[in-house]
Amino acid sequence: MERFRRLQDGRNSQYSSTDTYRIEHNVSFAQGAVEVREYAWADPKADTWTCASHFLDFSLAPRPASTWAGYLDEGQIRNRLGRIKFVPAGRTVRSGGAAGKHRSMHCLLSTEMFDNLLPNRPSWDAVAVSDGLCLSGRDIEWLLYKIYGELKHSSFAAPVVVESFATALAVALIRKFHPGRLGARAPRSGGLAPWRMRRIRDRVYGEQAMPSLSELAEVCGMSVRHLSRAFKFETGETIANYVERAMVERAYELLGGADASVSDIARALGFSGAASFAGAFRRATGIRPSDVEGRRRSRTSSARCLVTN
Repeated sequence: MERFRRLQDGRNSQYSSTDTYRIEHNVSFAQGAVEVREYAWADPKADTWTCASHFLDFSLAPRPASTWAGYLDEGQIRNRLGRIKFVPAGRTVRSGGAAGKHRSMHCLLSTEMFDNLLPNRPSWDAVAVSDGLCLSGRDIEWLLYKIYGELKHSSFAAPVVVESFATALAVALIRKFHPGRLGARAPRSGGLAPWRMRRIRDRVYGEQAMPSLSELAEVCGMSVRHLSRAFKFETGETIANYVERAMVERAYELLGGADASVSDIARALGFSGAASFAGAFRRATGIRPSDVEGRRRSRTSSARCLVTN
């Protein structure tokens, strides 16, 4: 725990007396530390912080739509965050979100770890800084899941295994943001330019109904076939799966929030009706929208009973 605090040096948050967080698991190793936290904010948060180490936040539940972050030296532009958030060491961030509960895994990787892998300390350009707030990549996500599995199950020699996965994670980040330093061409032939990836994320996670593939292709100035091939090459997943996953995340937020009906949510997401939305949601998650809605109503009812009593 002390190791985590030291690596996190410079991260300052304004907590009220009713804010809480619980550390579920934590592991420290020579050049980093990892921990799983569950937060419960009583009020909306808005923090300014700088981390001495490279910082990754891996959301273990759909990240609320109200969550935002931006860099002070870029005019405090608010960006919608992805499931994985990466902030290079030494960057000052302004971030916040609504009150409520959230659960994340935080990874702190020392600058020395990256220096050992890539001599002459790498600089993090505008692409790394901006795209890091909504980071994607099958290899990066797979490594984060492996680290989480080690923490959750407390397996034999977990710190050793976590350190090996963390080193691989540093390699994956260097490969993603510093291909030129490794003798590779940037951008990779056949992939998607960063500005196209940003346009896709902004459109898919915006407030409008879920887009069609033809609309995303038009946004990127490409044919559907070219976009599908380039997106798969860049991310390792199909663009259809990406849109479906985003739909599920947005649906969870809507189902768990205000008292909107499944029909209202279906229309908001662009489905022709509640039945088509329910079918897509069940194919993607294995449960029905009404199951999520029922849990939310149960929690609300329990909270009212507690207040009454």
